[in-house]
Amino acid sequence: MKRLLTWLDRGIFWPLWALLLLLCWLLFSQSGLRFSLYLTEKAVPELKVAQASGSWLGGVTLKQLSYQSPELDLSLEQLQLRLQKRCLIQFRLCIPELALSGVSITNRHPEQVSAQAATAGADPALDSQGEPTTLSEANAPRRLAGLAFPIPLKIDRLLIERLQLHLPEQQLAWQHFSIGLNAWGNRLQLQQGRLDGLAITLAESSGDAEPLTAYPAPELIPFSLPLSIFIDDFQLSRSQLQQGEQLFSLPLLTFSAQLTPRQVRLLDLQLTHPQLQAQLSANFDLATDFPLSAQFDALLQDTALAGQRLQGQLRGSLAELIAEFNASGPLNLALQGRLALLSADLPLQLALQAQELRWPLEQPDYQLSALALELNGNLTELQLSLATELRATGLPDAGLRLDASWFNWQQRAAIRELQLTTLDGQVQARGELNLEPALNWQLQLAMDGIKPGAFWPDYQGQLSGQLQVAGKLDPNSGLALQLPQLAMQGELRQLPLLLAGSLTLNSNADFSDWQFNSPDLLLSHGHNQLRLYGQLQQDWELQAELSVPDAALSYPELRGALQGSIAVTGPMLTPKVTLQLNAERLAYQDARLRQASLTATTDLADKLRTSLTLQLSQARWQQQRLQELQLSLAGDEDAHQLKAQLKAEGLAVNLQAAGSLSQRQLWQGQLTELLLASQLGDWQLVEPLAIKADLPAQQLTLAEHCWAQLDARLCLSETATLSATQVQAKLALSDYPLENLNSLLPLQSSINGELAAQLDVNWRHGQAPQLTFGLQSVSGQLLQQFDVPVTLPWRDLELSAEMAAHQLRSKLTLQLADSGQLTAQALVTELDQAEKPLRAELSLTSLTLDFLKPLLDEYSELAGALSSQLSLDGSLDNPQLRGELRLDGLKVRGKLAPTDIEQADLVVSFRGERAELNGLVRTPEGKIDLAGFADWRDLDAWQANLGISGDPLRLQIPQAELFVQPNLLLNAEPGRSRLTGTLQVPRARISVNTLPQNAIGISSDHVLLDRRLQPITEEQNRQFTLETDIRVRLGQQVRLEAFGLKSRLAGELRVQQQQFNPSVRGEVSLVDGTFRAYGQDLLIRQGKLTFNGPADQPFLNVEAIRNPANMEDDVIAGIRVTGPADEPVVAIFSEPAKPQANALSYLIMGKDLDSESGFNANSVTTSLIGMSISSSGKLVGEIGEAFGVSDLMLDTEGAGDNSQVTVSGYLTRDLQLKYGIGIFQPIGQFTLRYRLLRNLYLEAVSGLDNAVDLLYKFEFD
Repeated sequence: MKRLLTWLDRGIFWPLWALLLLLCWLLFSQSGLRFSLYLTEKAVPELKVAQASGSWLGGVTLKQLSYQSPELDLSLEQLQLRLQKRCLIQFRLCIPELALSGVSITNRHPEQVSAQAATAGADPALDSQGEPTTLSEANAPRRLAGLAFPIPLKIDRLLIERLQLHLPEQQLAWQHFSIGLNAWGNRLQLQQGRLDGLAITLAESSGDAEPLTAYPAPELIPFSLPLSIFIDDFQLSRSQLQQGEQLFSLPLLTFSAQLTPRQVRLLDLQLTHPQLQAQLSANFDLATDFPLSAQFDALLQDTALAGQRLQGQLRGSLAELIAEFNASGPLNLALQGRLALLSADLPLQLALQAQELRWPLEQPDYQLSALALELNGNLTELQLSLATELRATGLPDAGLRLDASWFNWQQRAAIRELQLTTLDGQVQARGELNLEPALNWQLQLAMDGIKPGAFWPDYQGQLSGQLQVAGKLDPNSGLALQLPQLAMQGELRQLPLLLAGSLTLNSNADFSDWQFNSPDLLLSHGHNQLRLYGQLQQDWELQAELSVPDAALSYPELRGALQGSIAVTGPMLTPKVTLQLNAERLAYQDARLRQASLTATTDLADKLRTSLTLQLSQARWQQQRLQELQLSLAGDEDAHQLKAQLKAEGLAVNLQAAGSLSQRQLWQGQLTELLLASQLGDWQLVEPLAIKADLPAQQLTLAEHCWAQLDARLCLSETATLSATQVQAKLALSDYPLENLNSLLPLQSSINGELAAQLDVNWRHGQAPQLTFGLQSVSGQLLQQFDVPVTLPWRDLELSAEMAAHQLRSKLTLQLADSGQLTAQALVTELDQAEKPLRAELSLTSLTLDFLKPLLDEYSELAGALSSQLSLDGSLDNPQLRGELRLDGLKVRGKLAPTDIEQADLVVSFRGERAELNGLVRTPEGKIDLAGFADWRDLDAWQANLGISGDPLRLQIPQAELFVQPNLLLNAEPGRSRLTGTLQVPRARISVNTLPQNAIGISSDHVLLDRRLQPITEEQNRQFTLETDIRVRLGQQVRLEAFGLKSRLAGELRVQQQQFNPSVRGEVSLVDGTFRAYGQDLLIRQGKLTFNGPADQPFLNVEAIRNPANMEDDVIAGIRVTGPADEPVVAIFSEPAKPQANALSYLIMGKDLDSESGFNANSVTTSLIGMSISSSGKLVGEIGEAFGVSDLMLDTEGAGDNSQVTVSGYLTRDLQLKYGIGIFQPIGQFTLRYRLLRNLYLEAVSGLDNAVDLLYKFEFD
């Protein structure tokens, strides 16, 4: 027994223990890991592992793993594996993490595998046992046996990073893939799958798609999957598919799926894309006919079809699949179809219906309505039926019907009926198209009852016709096109229309040799005809004749007569062309031509002998006018002459040239005479100009020459070369009078002086251009004409610029004659780049404002100096401006100055793309603060504002002296500026002596012109609008004197302007006022002016009464003015009420007609005369203007027996002349008054008494 135990211990247990220890060593030690890998590499020579660490059960890390075989190359940067040992005890395999990174797989092309196998001596057509493998065996369907996992498997995290898969026709790669896995029995569950950065690259398509002549119907055998697979929450992100230059990106795709042995279910697939949101679900049974069902819903976004929804479903089986699709949104359509995918001839039925389709969506140019499209048949024969209504911008509406068949095995299409219903008629066609053996077609077309006037009202009539077309296009023989019948007849614009004839057109395979033949092709409309007949073959004999006595009969927009002919005769390579064309009284839109004549003959067989004469007279296009053009060309290749004379508005040209053409490649000649007379002066060629033109090289060479204009010279200093690969020229201008540029300046502006300039240009293909420019002017002046001229003289102007090595450097120096100097320099680099760096500096020193003094009178004072120091940096597209612009010591005094300024200092500070303005203006009454800023960082949304506030300042304007305290804010932005704030008027003296006579408003059909005297459109005029919202508050000392009215004004107005519609709202009261009327000084008892609209249309409510102290019977009498200012209602009233005659007596005399004191006839007479004179002011003013006397008026003066009628007017601004004659005592009085200062007058009176007086005018409250 002991011996038996010893034998068992040594024979069985010891080996078991040894085997167990060996297994533990292999699984738990690093040396065991390495030993197992060593044995694996010996068993599989293709497998290599560079580095290994850890143990199989303790966690293993493998690095630089590779496997190479004839079919496959695999490399792996790192593999990490961790196992849970306790799961092994439970007979489960648990892997917390299996991570692979840097995976590269290359699957070679079968041809490469065969080549390598042949090199190794293997036969790829033999299987592992050496038996031949047949294709039928390889593709024979097999039923998949059930599959079950022997032990449960759980992988918490399977991670594969940076994978690259190279296949013969495609490449696949991803950045990150992770998933969780559970497997037990015949079930596999995949959880939380994440695939990021998937990129699939396909081989570029050859583009040679073969026609579908046969359909390989699939032979599907029902089968069942070996296990059930459940996929929960799989997410695919940042994926892309690329083929050639086409790239498709997919930001996000999520789905869940269930694969059971007999069914495949796709649950809630969601696709997210910037242009698409889609959902899909589907069921697929692995049974006979493979029944399936699927539903999808998609929404387009961020495209031209944004908001378009697509919905569809599939049902049935692969043997009979039913599809339904619907689109709703911008486009609405429905598609139904049936497909038998398991049938060899692929029977199908498709039906498309849509009520309306349009494109583009917003403002459609094309529309289809009532669309019905049906396609029935199979791959052998398809029947197409189409019906719809067509609508296109600029074309008449039409109805379309098409019935056609396609015979696939014959590669032939037959059009049984093509009908187009339009213009109250029909166009019908039938024919066929064959693709074999070469593309050929036959078509017969007929139209009947076509009425162009149904869409084009100017072309009333009815047309009918026939057309037959046959053609063939063969890659070997070329094109053959025949129109044996081309006929159209009818009536158009009450004239017969006829198109008749036939033609053939042929060409060779490369379209280099064309042949044309037409016995007679005629198009006639009334007496207007175009006829073409002849042939173009080896010998050309083609003629065309045009006779149009009145073009307006055929085309209303074209007026005039045309007559001409062209003939082409002779061999194909050297034909002779004769052309004659005459035109009279041509007019088309803005173009006019009184007469034109063209006669030309060219013979290519006789050294290109050519004779050409062109004459044009009285032509006009828009604002450009041509009086006459005469051009003649005569000669051949060896010698020819060109003469041209042109006379146009502001331009005259006289040209003569001669030359020769060598081998039809090199032209050499001379410009013997050239005279240019224009608004910029008369220039004449000093000596003949030699010219060479290399036609193959497209190069023009000009010899040295000069142009002269009096003492000025413009010279080409060296021979110039101009071509597509080279430009080289050197120009010099000297003693050029700047007066020639006055026509280019705005009206009332002029310039004089002399100018010199130099320009040197050098450029070659592939090199940076070089340019040097210089401009100098020793002296000159710029003049602006106002009431008096203002001049800005200079004594030195110099501008230089140099461009080389993709850099442009420039410098400007301007020295003004009196004071001030402007200097500027700039440097732009990297001109060949999109971003061009910029550096510049500008300096202005001590520019005094003395040159503006002529705008004021001789007793005025104007002083101040403008200076700046600015710099520019950044780029040419985005410059940054820095520095200051200053106005120092501004001082303004004088009669013509709106206000007196004792001292003003303004500073504008620039900080890149911003600027700030600060200023202080001191006046005798106080100071005004200016503050503002501008921001142009976004040029499309720039903004600026300016604030004005301070003490009251005195404004001197004609007939008024105002004290205004501003508090205003001006905001400006693209297309709009807005002025808001308040204006306090604490004190004012307004004396209105005259109103503008004959003031005429702007006509509704007025036309504004720009400085080039071109009309300004309303859109251009409204490009910048001004909006205002200003409150004007009147103070306690605002007084008005106007035509007998003396009153204090009180109230508040709101001045607004919106969209070029100014308005005033508010109320102004007349306080403590008097009004002279009817020869009396009336007291204003009530006075209100109510504004609610335009400023010149207030509503009046004024009552003026006679002084009650001068009235009898305690009666109050006066006048009442009510209503709008342009149509006021004036009435005489009394309190208590009296008849109008009695009320007038109280108003004029202060007593009743029946008063005991009697009737004062003189007072009534004076009042009536005053009333008559007041109504004749407009006529008297016009008479005065006609004789050069301004403000001429009639008035009454005095009272009682001393009343007189006066006429007065101004001979000059300060000299007034007045003459008066007594109403009751015919004694004349002549008065001459001259204004010495603002309120000081010298007056001389001659009448019954003579006197000379010195008057000083002042006012007080």
